[in-house]
Amino acid sequence: MIVREPWWPGAPTELEGLFREEDIQLIGVTDPEPAAEQEEEYRLWLEEGRQGTMDFMVRHAHAKFRPDRILPGVKAIIFAGLNYYQRRPGRPGGELASGGDSSGLIARYAWGRDYHKEFGKRLKRIARRLAERYPDEQFRAFTDATPLSERHFGERAGIGFTGRHTLLINGAYGSWFFLGEILSTKTFETGEPAGIHHGACPRTCRRCIDVCPTGALKGPHRIDASRCISYLTIEHDGPIPVELRSAMGTWIFGCDLCQEVCPLNVRAQVTDVAGFTKPIAGRSVLLRDILSMKTDEEFLKRFAGSPLMRAGRKKMIRNALIAAGNSETNSFDNRLIPLIREIGRSDDPVLQEHARWALDKLGKIWSEERNGLQIADLDQ
Repeated sequence: MIVREPWWPGAPTELEGLFREEDIQLIGVTDPEPAAEQEEEYRLWLEEGRQGTMDFMVRHAHAKFRPDRILPGVKAIIFAGLNYYQRRPGRPGGELASGGDSSGLIARYAWGRDYHKEFGKRLKRIARRLAERYPDEQFRAFTDATPLSERHFGERAGIGFTGRHTLLINGAYGSWFFLGEILSTKTFETGEPAGIHHGACPRTCRRCIDVCPTGALKGPHRIDASRCISYLTIEHDGPIPVELRSAMGTWIFGCDLCQEVCPLNVRAQVTDVAGFTKPIAGRSVLLRDILSMKTDEEFLKRFAGSPLMRAGRKKMIRNALIAAGNSETNSFDNRLIPLIREIGRSDDPVLQEHARWALDKLGKIWSEERNGLQIADLDQ
């Protein structure tokens, strides 16, 4: 259900002024009461191993739904959202991703400046101003850097509702926005919970579930993070499971597929945040640029300030090898072959194995299409 008009959660006037000075329009306030039912669901999710290799999720589980374990004496959580949406050129309306020219796709949130810096600095400035105004109180700002379940408490603050793809959806921005929060020992008036104000997933819609190529979405609101392309390309250490590689396509950092097909993103509006529109990584990166990087210094020079720094050079090379193996033959850059061979002779066992996989995959595809290039040619 798409609401007729965007809805904005209420917040005290003094907070609205501070946030608008930082060009943040989406704010809401909620209480810090623990969420026992959600805490139990999360415990079971962890027991099933759905977090993959993200061990920090186990270590921090005790504070996921208990804000007082992050800031003792917390009385309120001030939530904010910052739009990051940009259209992807090359398709009508920019709805669906398309690679080509032996390039690897980047999720929209990572095209520009790292949101931890761009969004985080704004929230920290607000927290400092609040601390100056209320010197006897504490204010701690976070942007995706705390154990707190931002989705759960953000929904309670009226920021949006949880879609079937497990992302928060807002009536104005859809799901294309970052979440950040300030934990406060001062009490602020809480707003009205989102309820149906932001809309709701259409009753029979399964677009996000059906489009996921790795089967990470097991059903409405049920995600196996260990199969998610975003997790695999960014968080996962070591080799990526062979059975998932072909399904990853040419995504090398994150994935936007479940958001691109969501009908509730119809109101998506291009962000005006200059840091996000500055193309540090851009919408795609040539695979040869990644595969040819020999040092971390080269990687830093190219991607400094970008979210891609989280993955690092070796993970990005691993991801680029998978994208190379999945590239369409009509747009494949043959100059990648010697680069892949060289990586296959490196002393890194993970990269070695992924290089062999890519060469084998390419050889089989080209042999089947009778392009005159056999597997033996690639392995020389």
